[in-house]
Amino acid sequence: MVFHVVFDCDGTLVDTSSARYSLYPSIKTIITDLSQVAVLSIWTARDRVSTLRILNENQVSQFFEAIYSSDDLYPKPHVKGLQELTFGAEKSKVFVIGDSSVDMIGAKNFGAKGIGALWNGQSQPNLLLEAGADYIAATPQECFHWIMSQLQDS
Repeated sequence: MVFHVVFDCDGTLVDTSSARYSLYPSIKTIITDLSQVAVLSIWTARDRVSTLRILNENQVSQFFEAIYSSDDLYPKPHVKGLQELTFGAEKSKVFVIGDSSVDMIGAKNFGAKGIGALWNGQSQPNLLLEAGADYIAATPQECFHWIMSQLQDS
């Protein structure tokens, strides 16, 4: 069974609050671990060139199979990006991790499980839940554990 985990970039993978865009603490470990059990991709409102630069600088680009960015035809929350990233996978086997309502709306409209990421300190759990988040994670580790519990239940 193939599972897909789709990450938002800014505010979920990468802390953009400082001049140097770095990964949030423990994100690289979680990406590495998830890559052993799922296909990983990125769905971002950021342009492709800067997304690739950030992933390369943080030495994680090799973990992601595909990127759907603002340069592509349909912006978030349109489901076309998720369709292209998940290669026709069963929607119930797709997890979307993001810090905004747009991420959760896209996940719900697509039929994926939406995980609201709170670790950037600016996301609002009530807005993520109202937008359709299935789960709210305070930390990347909490997000990882929830995904793994869902995979075991499948």
